[in-house]
Amino acid sequence: MEQRATTHHVNKLSFILLILSLAFPSSSFELRPSVADSTFLHRNDTAISDFRVLNRRALFQCPDLNPYLQINVTTQGDLSDEQFITVNVSGVFVPSDGDWAKYVTSDPSYLSCENQKCQKYGNNGGCEVRTCAGSLSFHVVNIRTNIEFVFFAGGFSTPCILTKTDVPLKFSNPNSPLHGHLSSVDSTATSMRLTWVSGDKEPQQVQYGDGKSQTSEVTTFSAADMCSEFRLGSVVVPSPAKDFGWHDPGYIHTAVMSGLQPSSTFNYKYGSDAVGWSAEIQFRTPPAGGSDELKFLVFGDMGKAPLDSSAEHYIQPGSISVIKGMTEEVENGNVDSIFHIGDISYATGFLVEWDYFLNLITPLASKVSYMTAIGNHERDYSDSGSWYTGPDSGGECGVPYETYFPMPTPAKDKPWYSIEQGSVHFTVISTEHDWTGKSEQYEWMKTDMASVDRSKTPWLVFTGHRPMYSSLGADDQFLETVEPLLLNNKVDLVLFGHVHNYERTCSIYKSECLAMPEKDKNGIDTYDNTNYTAPVQAIVGMAGFSLDQFPDDAPSWSLVRISEFGYVRAHATKDELKLE
Repeated sequence: MEQRATTHHVNKLSFILLILSLAFPSSSFELRPSVADSTFLHRNDTAISDFRVLNRRALFQCPDLNPYLQINVTTQGDLSDEQFITVNVSGVFVPSDGDWAKYVTSDPSYLSCENQKCQKYGNNGGCEVRTCAGSLSFHVVNIRTNIEFVFFAGGFSTPCILTKTDVPLKFSNPNSPLHGHLSSVDSTATSMRLTWVSGDKEPQQVQYGDGKSQTSEVTTFSAADMCSEFRLGSVVVPSPAKDFGWHDPGYIHTAVMSGLQPSSTFNYKYGSDAVGWSAEIQFRTPPAGGSDELKFLVFGDMGKAPLDSSAEHYIQPGSISVIKGMTEEVENGNVDSIFHIGDISYATGFLVEWDYFLNLITPLASKVSYMTAIGNHERDYSDSGSWYTGPDSGGECGVPYETYFPMPTPAKDKPWYSIEQGSVHFTVISTEHDWTGKSEQYEWMKTDMASVDRSKTPWLVFTGHRPMYSSLGADDQFLETVEPLLLNNKVDLVLFGHVHNYERTCSIYKSECLAMPEKDKNGIDTYDNTNYTAPVQAIVGMAGFSLDQFPDDAPSWSLVRISEFGYVRAHATKDELKLE
């Protein structure tokens, strides 16, 4: 059977590593029918795997014949809020490139058994039993619960425990204030919202500027708030978020820093004397709506990837390099704000992965306004009020997303809003809620765009998650219903994600090019909107998820198609909106 090493927190297994082989009957290890059905149902939409339901199987002690297997963890005391841990697995009889899959073959001494130990000497002094060892590194962040490393066998269908760390590893401060991220609350840019996570439910503070402070409002969510079931014909199955993917989120704190100035730099820290304080962080407010200049980044479908070689249920391979590139731009002072338009973390019902995502974006989101739109992998689920009824959110139904990313929306589960920064008015919609002609959101879109003062914000940018135009197909009803609003209100630019590539159109309406760009002296496509014809639409869903390739016969309205990881950099003045 296969043997595996893994981290284990609460009753969840998060990082795996293939190691050796034996065989056990499966009858004692079978998943209960509801979990088996849920695994089958959610596999394609949430990337659920046999690994992710391992914690719903019985994990018995293996009748192991190897007395030498050991796991040792190299760490000094309790765990910090973020660190890499070296895990040493020893006592392996015969290492092979199949033992550890792709993860530990990075240790060059393992396959060659350079790190060997004699476990038993014969009467003549010669070694009769020799074993091999290898090391691997795990990246951990403070998830407020203890962590174990478990060496198990039997594969995913018949798992049993060979050995594990003697004592679970504890975080030194489970109540640490972590993952602070900023968002705008209105178009004045004189206030900024800070949201962070802690294991402590008591209010904390953000201290900022010259001696100012605000006390946090505290909220959380529970498994009871997750969508509980999905119907597959007459079969009712539990959602990952409700069942085998649940992880306690701790407490989410939020506070609004007021009395700021637009386009200005301030320092802040957050926490309390009781739980500790974050480091002091410098952030920049965006320009006020109606001012001249705005520099922003925009992308969709980023998600996260592990910083080690472990396996998660859903990995977005481009996310690390994209975040690195954007962090450099933020640190160089080239960014006023960021827009992440749907498919945020791809946790899809495995709640601990929100902690890893928030940790990953902290270098960005703690320093500039990080605005979001909801996507299918945050909201969609059967009988939950979402417009599309697939199981894409894994049962989260927008609850974690709206808790972690409070936007200036009209109300809970109405995640649409508008905001003005510099010379741009952003209309941000939810493609996952009803957008049909008599819906509340449709009326809001119509009113919002009609109210824009183009002398103040000459650029109108419309954005959401699912596209109207894609070479790979889109929802015709969405196009037919909403596109006339864009033309009537002279929307300049439409940005969507959902499809995992970059694609840009001509000035388009009803699938026809009403105008084409011209090349300027530098070879840049230039659309002359002084003679407005129709919006330009672009898909920017290339920030992390595995890329979608284009068909050979792309439609004529598709002018630029790039299947590479990246993001869009935008620079708006009152005369020009430039995108790279």
